[in-house]
Amino acid sequence: MKLTQIAISTLIATTFLVNCSEDQAKANEHEADTHASHNESMTHETGMDGMVLNNGKKWELDDHTRKSFARMAGSFLEVDHLSLEGAGLKQTGADLQEELDVLIKGCTMTGEAHNQLHVYLTGYIPAVQALAESGDLEAAKKVKHYLEIYDDYLE
Repeated sequence: MKLTQIAISTLIATTFLVNCSEDQAKANEHEADTHASHNESMTHETGMDGMVLNNGKKWELDDHTRKSFARMAGSFLEVDHLSLEGAGLKQTGADLQEELDVLIKGCTMTGEAHNQLHVYLTGYIPAVQALAESGDLEAAKKVKHYLEIYDDYLE
């Protein structure tokens, strides 16, 4: 049953990323060209290829996205993951996946901030899925990393 839920969540997330990318590609082509040379000098050293700041500032997200990430960070970062067993970590991953599903279903963002959110999500979504599937500490550390760098780029 959990494997089916994970597969469905993965399908929804992939569809979201593909559809949003296709819808925004034409609208953002000019904007991307304008930012291309400037963005290279602003890449933050976190191992997130393509994630950049907005002329030295964080990208402003819509209220729905901010609230979703606040809930995810609050529920995840306040837990002592070292004390959890595999099943507890899997449940934590499943809880994060549910919130990700809410985030994806309610997406209304556009523009370059939306594109940068996609860059972030291409790493964060697989990290959450790995945690939900494996329940291991390494997966929890990866999720923690993404939630900690969220504030470096997005607000």
